[in-house]
Amino acid sequence: MRQCAGVMACLRWRVCALAPALLALALLAAAMLSAACTEDRRTAEGPDAAAAPTERATDDSQPAAPSEQEQSEPQPNQQASTAASVQAVEQSTGPSPQSSSQQAAPEAPQQAAQQAAQQAAQQTEQSAPLTQSAQSGPPLESAPEGTRLITLFGDVTEIIYALGLEEYLVGRDASSVYPPQTEAVPNLGFAGALNVEAILELNPSLVIGTPMAGPPGVLAQLQAAGVELLIIDDFNSLDAPMIKIRAIGDALGIPQRAEALALDVEQRMAQVTASAADVEQPVRALMLYLRRGGLQLVSGEGNKSQTIIEAAGGVDVATAAGIVGWQPLTPEALVAADPEVYLVMDLGVGAIGGLDALWDIPGVAETQAGRGRYVISMPDLYLLGFGPRLPEAIADLAAYFQSIQGELRGE
Repeated sequence: MRQCAGVMACLRWRVCALAPALLALALLAAAMLSAACTEDRRTAEGPDAAAAPTERATDDSQPAAPSEQEQSEPQPNQQASTAASVQAVEQSTGPSPQSSSQQAAPEAPQQAAQQAAQQAAQQTEQSAPLTQSAQSGPPLESAPEGTRLITLFGDVTEIIYALGLEEYLVGRDASSVYPPQTEAVPNLGFAGALNVEAILELNPSLVIGTPMAGPPGVLAQLQAAGVELLIIDDFNSLDAPMIKIRAIGDALGIPQRAEALALDVEQRMAQVTASAADVEQPVRALMLYLRRGGLQLVSGEGNKSQTIIEAAGGVDVATAAGIVGWQPLTPEALVAADPEVYLVMDLGVGAIGGLDALWDIPGVAETQAGRGRYVISMPDLYLLGFGPRLPEAIADLAAYFQSIQGELRGE
């Protein structure tokens, strides 16, 4: 632009000095040069400089309504029939989770941070997009023609969507509530109480589930009818999403597509866990599992709660206190663990009637967490599903820990 301006000034000087006969020629040259400068400026700015900004390719403007089936059921060590029946009822009739701000008003200054964390968790659950790594660029592979899938747990369903294979999905269980598009897929109910006729009516070629799928007699009938089954173990480690993704990819004949997604999740996981590893004076957290009918458990060593608490930079006090697996919630266990914050799931909070009811459970209010009213409530499937969104769940939990840590340490 400076060069163009200099030439224009030179031309104007010459016009004053030259004879009138050359005036027309000079003006023509100036016009041509000005046009060239304008074109150069447009080229430098790019062809889209004047275009209107595009809309964000996310669903933030249309968050999904919370669903009563937004959960990830743990598998307690105690497999009593009463516990199984409670879980079945919770899957079919549990209340819709609400944000903590709707459940209880703040009782102390510390609770403002806690409630903001809980509300942010639900917003993340509703709006966080599935990873698109497997869908970016040219398609890698396609599932075999005639593929008809039924998924029997929420993490499996999320993986199908993350792989871009939702067109093959013809049925799902009640826990499969993310992404919101799953609501349009036929719901077969609780994965542990399947009906063989309802499944066969959908004419599936492959049914993918976890060890919770059943009862065993239904699975045997499906196999006898020629339906292929894939039961994936419910892993508790941080590599669980990658294991599940690769297993599903192999079963569907799309290993390259699955590997792309698995590597994307693995990379995001590494970034999140690396940033959470340097926490000084980590928060001491305890996971409580709450359901209707008085089912109240403490989660200890070997469970998913230990994995995600530690990955987020916290200390699992149940593990530190020697609690292994799922144990009954007792005042003695709570006092022995003495957590600084409770970790619960949204459906559990709804099952007991809201956050206010949490402090009425014997022993809950007699700990550091109880006295300070520190509790983090996150969506069930998001917290313990261990699907493609596990890195985001860890990052959110780490942020909540940091917020609470600042208050506890007076920072």
